[in-house]
Amino acid sequence: MDSLQEYIGHGKTQILDFGCGRGWMAPFLSPFGSIIAIDFSNVGIEFAKVNYGDFANFILAKPDSNTLGLPPELKFDVIISSEVIEHVPNHSDYIDQISVFLKPNGWLILTTPNGNVWSEFSAMPIYQSQLQPIENWLTTDMLNKLLTEKGFKIYRHEGRPVYAFRKGFRGVLQRRTFWKLFRILNLESLYFKLILPTALYQMVAAQKMK
Repeated sequence: MDSLQEYIGHGKTQILDFGCGRGWMAPFLSPFGSIIAIDFSNVGIEFAKVNYGDFANFILAKPDSNTLGLPPELKFDVIISSEVIEHVPNHSDYIDQISVFLKPNGWLILTTPNGNVWSEFSAMPIYQSQLQPIENWLTTDMLNKLLTEKGFKIYRHEGRPVYAFRKGFRGVLQRRTFWKLFRILNLESLYFKLILPTALYQMVAAQKMK
C-alpha cells in the first residue's frame, strides 16, 4: 500500500485486482479508487462478493476470452498482482495479459515469493504442506529482466520479510529489531532494498512505458 500512496495517491483511480482470490485486499485498496477484482475461482469470487462486496466489483474470469470476460475497451490506471505470477506456467504470457488491461503509463504493483530462496524454503518441512500444484518462483533478477523486457520501468524493487524465515548473513537483518530500528530512523526503503536478495517475498512497483 505504501507504493500506492507514493506513486498513485488517492482519487478517481481505476484499479484491477488481478487474481483476487477471496478478495481480502479490497478494503485496503478502496481508499485509492474504484476496484474491479477478477479470479478464475468461482468459490473465491462468491466468498468475496459476500464478504467484501461493498468495496469492489468482483467478476469471475472467463479463460476462453482474450480479455477474461472484461469489456475490451476497459483499461486501468493500476493493476495489483499479489502472489499470482508464481502459480502460472508462463510468466511472459502473464505480463502480456496485464499489459492488455493497463493504460499507457499505468502502474503495476506486484508481489511474489523470491526465487532466490526457493531451494531453502521448499526443503523446510514446516512449509511443504503450503506448496501448491504450480510453484514457479522468479528470482529477483528474473523478475527485473522480465518486466524491463516487457516495457516496464521499475521504480521500486524491494524485499518483504517473513520473520520465521531467514537466510544467510542478510537474514540477520530480517529480525524485527532491525526493521523497527530502520523504521525509527525513517530508512524503511533502504531496509527493504538491503534484504531483497534473501527476503522471502519481493515487491515491485513498475510503470508501463510502451
